[in-house]
Amino acid sequence: MTVPPSSSYPGLYSTTTGLQNLSPEMNRRSSDLRDYNVLSYQLASTCKDTSQVVKGDWSALKSVPHAAPIGMPGCLLLTKDGLGIDESEVPNIEWKRYQLRLAALGRSIADTQPAAASLPVPDYFANSFYDFYPVVGISYEQAIAFCQWRGQAIEEALNKGKPALSDSKSPAYVAVECRLPTEAEWEKAALAGRGQPYGSRCTEAPVKVNPKAAAYLKLRSGSTESVEKIEADIEAYDKRKPVRSFIVCNQPDPYFLQQATPAYVFQTPSNDYQVFHLLGNVSEMMQQRGISRGGSYRDPLSACTVAARGTYDGPAPTIGFRCVLRATYPNQR
Repeated sequence: MTVPPSSSYPGLYSTTTGLQNLSPEMNRRSSDLRDYNVLSYQLASTCKDTSQVVKGDWSALKSVPHAAPIGMPGCLLLTKDGLGIDESEVPNIEWKRYQLRLAALGRSIADTQPAAASLPVPDYFANSFYDFYPVVGISYEQAIAFCQWRGQAIEEALNKGKPALSDSKSPAYVAVECRLPTEAEWEKAALAGRGQPYGSRCTEAPVKVNPKAAAYLKLRSGSTESVEKIEADIEAYDKRKPVRSFIVCNQPDPYFLQQATPAYVFQTPSNDYQVFHLLGNVSEMMQQRGISRGGSYRDPLSACTVAARGTYDGPAPTIGFRCVLRATYPNQR
């Protein structure tokens, strides 16, 4: 079995807060074919270039004033002063965990529901099949509220049960900032500084489709063909040794690879920061209201560049988000 990406397995802990799940694996059926076993890309070694990528890990922050050398859940280190960016778009499963946490505190979740009219398919949020697909159909205000809640949840967890840290004025107190990225931060993660349209030398690679994923792809594509026919067509497709763009966009594809929704958040090779889907899949909200970056699964490849800049005025099936986080010691001199 293919080893899943670092945060793809549901496990016992949330990948956005690190908190233990209220409902382990969110009742996801263990017999389901795992999303990361559907497509396999053979990315050439010449496509990788880490020359502009921050080297080191969270422990390297020990020498940075005020920075807490603590890894943020689901995040990769982006800057040398401790800012991390989510390795993937926030998926439906983490939004559901957010709702569960609020409900456990006796708070209403009515204002956290995605807009039904802005989902790509009616059961996109409710169906566990889409758990690891990006949450969409939410407003800017809802995304901001999620970021604020997430930062508070991590901050409380880091300071909980430690007498020396119970006082928020203690020098050892850890504060957590969680918010939407600025355009400059998003561009850094997308490697816009390279001056390449897609931040990488490569946008396509040989791909192999798992014939056992026929039922999976039938649901994802909305095809009316039988599972048996899809499986046979996948086998014929693989024999042609196809090459396709691994940026999730509107591209010429056989019917079983066409998408009625965004894709699994770890579907494709990551960029050289090891961040997934900064380009394509869903266009991502920025800190500046009404601005999104990166293009979506409904856009052509030419609209999914590091310079692509979109606008929105409310929930949409093509708009999602990811967070940036930083942990600091605000009371240290």
